[in-house]
Amino acid sequence: MKICIINVATNKYIKFINPLWQSIRKNFLINHQVESLLFTNHDINPVTKNGKISKIEHEPFPIPTLMRYHYIDSEFEYLSEFDYCFYLDADMFIENKVDEEILSELVATLHPGFYNKNINNFSYDRNPSSTAFINFNDGSKYYAGGFQGGATKKYLEAVKFMKNNIDVDLSNGIIAEWHDESHWNKYLLQNKPTLELDPSYCYPESWSIPFNRIILALDKNHEEVRRLD
Repeated sequence: MKICIINVATNKYIKFINPLWQSIRKNFLINHQVESLLFTNHDINPVTKNGKISKIEHEPFPIPTLMRYHYIDSEFEYLSEFDYCFYLDADMFIENKVDEEILSELVATLHPGFYNKNINNFSYDRNPSSTAFINFNDGSKYYAGGFQGGATKKYLEAVKFMKNNIDVDLSNGIIAEWHDESHWNKYLLQNKPTLELDPSYCYPESWSIPFNRIILALDKNHEEVRRLD
């Protein structure tokens, strides 16, 4: 089976890529062919034999995260060669084995900050003018943006839909409250995931929550890594 891991790492985020990929080689679907698609502004080689570097410009936050679906959609032809695609934030680390339990048509990960919260406390976008808008009392789960994917055809359908919605918002001068994650949650409200992973797959490095530590979201100084220098 062919699986593609998609990362976005411009400017200082590139420092996370080699450690991440060392952990992927050790712990992520090791019985399958796992390749890389990296969106970056750096001149580097792919981290896997048949992987691909897709050059993008670095832009100030939140543009690199908001536009991730545009980047992914731009490589539709390359990604279509794979059975499954998964997007993984660059600043993550695979601490323990990830195997075929993650393979499904549309895969979402419960956000570690909201798994035990009332739905009206979720960070859904509450702006009625945004295509990511979710009304109070709607929805039932809040999903993290950092690890998502699924069967290639199904995931790329989601990517294109969210890309188009982001374009509508931008044409109206709107950026959703939590950028790409807001659009992901709106999409999943209307298109239920076929597999819901618990926060083990997006476990904040220094937190203590009642889940296994499988994929870590690494601690970092957000302001430092987002600076343009």
